[in-house]
Amino acid sequence: MKLFISFLWAIFTISGLILIAGASTPVAAQQTTSSCANSLAIPDPEDPNLVADCSTLLNIKTHWGAASLNWTTTTPITAWDGVTITISRVTRLELNHKQLTGTIPAALGNLSQLQTLDLRTNQLTGTILKELGNLTNLERLILHNNKLMGSIPARLGNLTNLQSLDLHSNKLTGSIPARLGNLTNLRWLGLARNQLTGTIPKELGNLSNLGGLGLNDNQLTGSIPKELGNLSQLTYLSLVRNQLTGSIPKELGNLSQLAYLNLKQNQLTGSIAPLTTLTNVGQLWLNYNQLTGTIPKELGNLTNLQKLTLAHNQLTGTIPPALGNLSNLTGLNLSHNQLTGTIPPALGNLSKLQYLPLSHNQLTGTIPVTLGNLSNLMGLNLNNNQLTGSIPTQLGNLNNLHTLTLDGNQLTGSIPKELGNLTKLRRLNMAGNQLSGCIPTALKRVSENDLPDLGLPFCLCTNSNAIPDPEPADLINECNMLLAAKDTL
Repeated sequence: MKLFISFLWAIFTISGLILIAGASTPVAAQQTTSSCANSLAIPDPEDPNLVADCSTLLNIKTHWGAASLNWTTTTPITAWDGVTITISRVTRLELNHKQLTGTIPAALGNLSQLQTLDLRTNQLTGTILKELGNLTNLERLILHNNKLMGSIPARLGNLTNLQSLDLHSNKLTGSIPARLGNLTNLRWLGLARNQLTGTIPKELGNLSNLGGLGLNDNQLTGSIPKELGNLSQLTYLSLVRNQLTGSIPKELGNLSQLAYLNLKQNQLTGSIAPLTTLTNVGQLWLNYNQLTGTIPKELGNLTNLQKLTLAHNQLTGTIPPALGNLSNLTGLNLSHNQLTGTIPPALGNLSKLQYLPLSHNQLTGTIPVTLGNLSNLMGLNLNNNQLTGSIPTQLGNLNNLHTLTLDGNQLTGSIPKELGNLTKLRRLNMAGNQLSGCIPTALKRVSENDLPDLGLPFCLCTNSNAIPDPEPADLINECNMLLAAKDTL
């Protein structure tokens, strides 16, 4: 009998332990998921959906160890950092610049009514979880400036309400999912400054509402899809610093709203003619490619252009005088090509121009005196051409000039004393010409110069008591040489 009682007692004890153990899990879970219930965080009457969202956020805070966030059950959820409540649901989560670390928690996928998720400029690591593809109400997904790795989940293509997807400045790899072409409400797609590879999906041409596309600073290959020419609302397109090849699709000329186009530092070939119809473009960057052919005179019709950069290509032919019509131009860079002919005097009409690099071409003829009209010019680079004639005295009118490079030409005559009026000049290069006479002494103050390489003395005797009036040029030269020799003794 005692043995039987002991046996029953053992069964009872074990059963009790099992019951207690079985009950412990839901109790603990209930404490986690219901920690917001009956608390100051949730207003009366309590909505179970808001309680669930509240508990999800507390779990997310624990995941991140974000002690700085004021997410506690003693603080109303409507006052929580970065949290927006609409009709008893969390609809916006904006935690940018919060120094968050760790990975993106899968629990974010439970916030089913979320419309904005902004985690930019933190120190988040790990991957972009596929669970974010469950947030079908999401309109803005902003994760840029973190340290996220891995590929872009194709399931993000399910977020058909998305208007902005910005993942730039991370460490993302792999290809751009073609399913992103399903996001027809998208207005901005930013994938720049990652390590993405593969080609640009032609499906991106389906994004009919897209206003901006930034794919620059990746390792993308292949050609530019002609389907991008379907993006009739596009105002911004940057494909800089990839490994794109092939020609510029003529379909890009259909982008009538485009204001900014940057294709520089790729391996593009062929002509730039397809872009001459972009009448709204303000900045056109095509430098550091392998483009050939001539500069189309039709570029002179793009009167909204402020920056036109065609440097470091293989362009030939002459500089079209029609470029003088671009009255809003502040920068014109045609350097490092194979351009021939003369510098059009019409470039002197570009009254807003600040930079004019024409160096490293095969330009001939004289320096137009009309360049002296460019009162806003800060940089004039004409070096390494085949220019002849004298240096125009009118260049002394360029009061804002910081840089003047004329070296490596066939210029003759004396150095105009008017260049001494350029008080802002910081760099002056004139070597490799056939200049004569003396160097205006005012040019000594230019901090970066090649004046010693000219083999000419400074103008020490001009307008001095050493030379009688009228001043004979030969006598001035001899006087300058003697004084220069005296300084070396």
